[in-house]
Amino acid sequence: MFRMIVTRLIGVFFVLLAVSALVFAFGALIPGDLTSVIVGQEGATEEQFEAVRQKLGLDKPLPVQYVNWLVNALQGDFGTSPITGRTVATDLMQQIPVSIELALLTLLVSTVIGLPAGVIAAVHANKRLDVLIRMSLLFTFSVPIFVIGILLLLVGSRWAPDLFRVSYTPWGEDPVMHIRSMAMPLLTIAFPITAMTMQMTRGAMLEVLHNPYIVTARAVGVREKRIQYLHALRNALPPIVTFIGFQLGILLGGLILVIHAAPRRENPLRP
Repeated sequence: MFRMIVTRLIGVFFVLLAVSALVFAFGALIPGDLTSVIVGQEGATEEQFEAVRQKLGLDKPLPVQYVNWLVNALQGDFGTSPITGRTVATDLMQQIPVSIELALLTLLVSTVIGLPAGVIAAVHANKRLDVLIRMSLLFTFSVPIFVIGILLLLVGSRWAPDLFRVSYTPWGEDPVMHIRSMAMPLLTIAFPITAMTMQMTRGAMLEVLHNPYIVTARAVGVREKRIQYLHALRNALPPIVTFIGFQLGILLGGLILVIHAAPRRENPLRP
């Protein structure tokens, strides 16, 4: 067991190393020059560009840049943003708790809605109610998340201004404003996750509802609700819980939040 854990950890390390190298290389291939963003293009001299390149280490070969970054990253120093003047570690400490909160809230909302919807759809399989639930939720799943976000921003800015917030407010500062600032991103992400939870629950329930012990429970007069939510759902939960855990990993790895409340400092790299 210990050897397996060590082997997996070593594998994870090399995977992260390879991913970081690829991301670093692809970032260098992006068109444009960071120094022109910092210095500006109007009235800037070549000496100013060269000074910024030396300050950022961009005058060195790409492998040397990557090794320098990797050594600093292993020591906990991920660098400083040349645009905002804040360290990457500071931004991560601000954004990671918010991302975790948003991921957990998304799973809670999607489970509370998707789990009962999947049970109802399975009980009424291939009937009108089943078709209505699946069409409504799977339609939201087919719409890209960024489109849902834009539509919600449009609706919120015009017809629900109380929920429309363009910046993040921490819970400790104002709980009400915190809930308002989390409403839009929560709804944007929860729609597709709810549809997938419903579909997974429906499929797992359909497999369980045809088992002999369900038929026996109906034959002895057990109430239908008890059969659905106690006997059937309990035995259908393992794949559903696995799916929810898988979604948690995806959410934690894919959520990107920019906190506008952090104060900006003057750019220290501008000559």
